[in-house]
Amino acid sequence: MSTPDEMWEAVFATLARLRERWPSTDWTYDRRLRCVASSIPLANAEAARAAFAEALPTVWTAEKLGGAPASVQALAETCGGLRASQQLLWGGDADGAGAFGLWWPWGDGTTVTLRIGLHGLDQPKVRYPRLRDVFGIAQAPGPA
Repeated sequence: MSTPDEMWEAVFATLARLRERWPSTDWTYDRRLRCVASSIPLANAEAARAAFAEALPTVWTAEKLGGAPASVQALAETCGGLRASQQLLWGGDADGAGAFGLWWPWGDGTTVTLRIGLHGLDQPKVRYPRLRDVFGIAQAPGPA
């Protein structure tokens, strides 16, 4: 049986492969949702979906969210719910360690943002900095 650290390292290794395949190198950190985020032209959606297919294989839409496990529904609610064009992407077991994605097309019809966060966290102060590291986002400076 895997330890929590081994499980998380497998999650981060999968996310590192997603980053390598992602059609943009620009990633930022969304403090509100505790997610890394990248926006791309909607024309790159097919390449983007291929990039996240391994890490985030399960797709939940607003129409199908009612049939999702309670933990998935709760996370969707925490993130503000899902609109018709948005998707909640899921990696890992519903109640275990893993990553989630928020596929949010913009109203302009030409851009989409993917936010990637973590679910089933056991050590937020360890796992969130590791998420930022995987996506090459500098940590916020600590108190002086």
